[in-house]
Amino acid sequence: MVISSMSLGGASRVMSILANCWAQRGDEVVLITLDMPEADAFALHPAVRRVGLDLMGYSRGPVAALVNNQKRLRGLRRAIAASGARVVLSFEDRTNVMVMVATLGLGVRQVICERTDVTRHRIGRLWPMLRRLSYPLATALVVQTRALVPWARSVMFGARRVHVVPNPVPMEAFARTRVPERGHKLVSVGRLEPEKGYDVLLRAFAQVATGFSDWNLVIAGDGSQREFLAALVRSLGLTERVHLAGYIAEPEKILADGAIFVMASRYEGFPNALLEAMASGLPVISTACVGSCELVTEGVSGILVPVENEEALAAAMCRLMIDEKLRERLGRSARAAAERYSIDTVIHEWDALVAQPCPLSSS
Repeated sequence: MVISSMSLGGASRVMSILANCWAQRGDEVVLITLDMPEADAFALHPAVRRVGLDLMGYSRGPVAALVNNQKRLRGLRRAIAASGARVVLSFEDRTNVMVMVATLGLGVRQVICERTDVTRHRIGRLWPMLRRLSYPLATALVVQTRALVPWARSVMFGARRVHVVPNPVPMEAFARTRVPERGHKLVSVGRLEPEKGYDVLLRAFAQVATGFSDWNLVIAGDGSQREFLAALVRSLGLTERVHLAGYIAEPEKILADGAIFVMASRYEGFPNALLEAMASGLPVISTACVGSCELVTEGVSGILVPVENEEALAAAMCRLMIDEKLRERLGRSARAAAERYSIDTVIHEWDALVAQPCPLSSS
């Protein structure tokens, strides 16, 4: 298993879940990162063999980038060859490209996985070309949602090696006993980055805050926009109503304390935080982006609103804050919908995929 880093993020969280599941049942698992293990944010099963290459670094200019990427390719090739692996499972665009180049001639099967909405996410000018050249050599390309299948088929020149595998959720960790609500909290969980739309969420909450003085907003997560969002909270006069909680190692705790989950993302691959909120039995509001539209059935297991529409987001929050019975109904349906993504179900999909001989049949 290869990923750039096991630091905070949905991709590394999913990789840790898969690695732990396979290792626990006795499979031999080697997890390789360009980063060092000291940066890991997620615990791994003791049987997972952890290899950190310490090859992240920052490249000052194109020449330095070329030199550093050559070092990364050599390091990856040595580590993968030394692992004795028959299958290499790689996460994230640039890492996928490097894995494809590093494994040329090694005789391993490469299963590469995109972890975001590739139609929206930008990775520079050179990397998309390298992706187009290298991906067709892979044994299989995995995307998280059906919406990305047309793009994947265009890259792989057909459907035979394109597979859709969603993210898993540990249902038992998010089991939530329904108790009378202790205060009224809107909660959101995720990295504080532009694509997550927290500026939109704050402006939408500002529209309803005066009319719902007993409701507060808690945002759990960290990232590059923390100072910007803190300043926005102050400018909107929400200092007493919004809490930027920082990174929470156990999101189930903050979800268990909430009444409504809100996700205002501009784009997503497959939103772990939304799925975890549904597994917790929380009523959810989400923007209608790739991923959330496959998780949430509008009006049944949650409420979907247009992307970057503060008024629609505010109206959805009002609707749920007013109606406790609606919150309870949507929460029950959300929990039931999340069952489809339990670890036991999703790991079988991964097992079937990695066990197939090359070339893989269509799914």
